[in-house]
Amino acid sequence: MSQENVEIVRRSLEAVARGDVEEVLSLYAPEIEFLPLTGTRVESGGYRGHRGVRDYFAEAYEVWDEVRPEPEAMHAVGDDVIVFGHCAIRGKASKIETREPLAWVITVRDRKIVRHQVFRTTQEALEAVGLSE
Repeated sequence: MSQENVEIVRRSLEAVARGDVEEVLSLYAPEIEFLPLTGTRVESGGYRGHRGVRDYFAEAYEVWDEVRPEPEAMHAVGDDVIVFGHCAIRGKASKIETREPLAWVITVRDRKIVRHQVFRTTQEALEAVGLSE
C-alpha cells in the first residue's frame, strides 16, 4: 500500500504542475484538508473540500502563471507520504520565477488524498509525522 500511496501523491503533484485541477480533485477525497503556505485562507486554517481546493487554485492563478512542485524524494510513513523538493512559481504580472525548497506531508486513505500540507523545511515535515532528521 505504501508504494501505491507514493504513486497517488506523485500523480497529484504532476497534475498540480500541469495546472490540471480536475485531475488533482480526482485524487483528493471530497473532505480534503488542503494547507498550502500561501493563499487567502492559510491563516484561517486552509481550504476544505473540493470547493475549497478550487477556490485556492482560482486565487493562486490570479497571482501566478505557474505553480510547479518539483518532488525530489518521496517516503511513505504509514498513511503519510513525505515529499522533499522544490516549488517553482512564476508571477503573472512580473513573469519572474522563483524556486524555493519545500516539503509536503500528504496523507492517503482508501486511495484518496485526505490531507495535503506544505512546510518550509524538511524538519517541520518530519516532525509533523513524528520523526526527526
